Amino acid sequence: MANLAPVLLLPIFYKFTPLPEGELTQRLLALAQRAKTRVKGVFTMHMSSKTTAANAALMGLGNTRRIVLGDTMLDRYTPDEIEVVLAHELGHHVHHDIWKLIISQSVLTLGGLYLVNLALHWAVDTQHYYQSLADPATIPFVLVLTTIFGLVIMPLSNGLSRAIEYQADEYALQSTRMVEPFKSAMTRLANQNLADVEPSPLVEFLFHDHPAIGKRLKHANEFAQRYALNASINAESLAPTSSTEPVGMPSSGSSTPDSAH
Repeated sequence: MANLAPVLLLPIFYKFTPLPEGELTQRLLALAQRAKTRVKGVFTMHMSSKTTAANAALMGLGNTRRIVLGDTMLDRYTPDEIEVVLAHELGHHVHHDIWKLIISQSVLTLGGLYLVNLALHWAVDTQHYYQSLADPATIPFVLVLTTIFGLVIMPLSNGLSRAIEYQADEYALQSTRMVEPFKSAMTRLANQNLADVEPSPLVEFLFHDHPAIGKRLKHANEFAQRYALNASINAESLAPTSSTEPVGMPSSGSSTPDSAH
């Protein structure tokens, strides 16, 4: 299904056109190449007739994988901002995040079904609330159980998703070194997609599968500080030591020749 989505399913709802050759196309293809990700090309998805939300994504699988930019992003974002947003999406691919989510959701679903099965057997075999497992009267009970389980595991699932998004942000910052475009892109996306910049901690913990925009901006600032510190350390380690000693002569502990004393 993932292989067919960009060539068969999504074109039913949106028009796709190749992004014309130019600086932006070359930058995005180079970014994908650095991430060792093969893509078929860069395409524009015409979303503006249906939504004002902006989007950039890596769609497809294998020979249909492609970079897709919403036209709502192309006309409002700078090339640097678009590049750093795509770098975030490539981070998911590099870290194999799709498989992580599929496996985690599968485990949680199987675990939930197992617990529902135990509770249903308890209600039928032990408490005799129902005539049998096939009794239609058990349907509301099963629905209540699955709802409760979903509410219980939602924070766990969202917490894993937020951690994955944090790693993708880190990859975007490391691969582009563009802190200010990252911050401006996150701010634009929040405003354009009507996201809550600073939700309450409880609301974020329970319902948000992405870090709050405020936390993502803080992450970018912390990265800038780390990057500046590392650059300073590297510059100091590479700086040549000053000495007027002749080549091959051992140092006497002073940068001034003995004859000058």
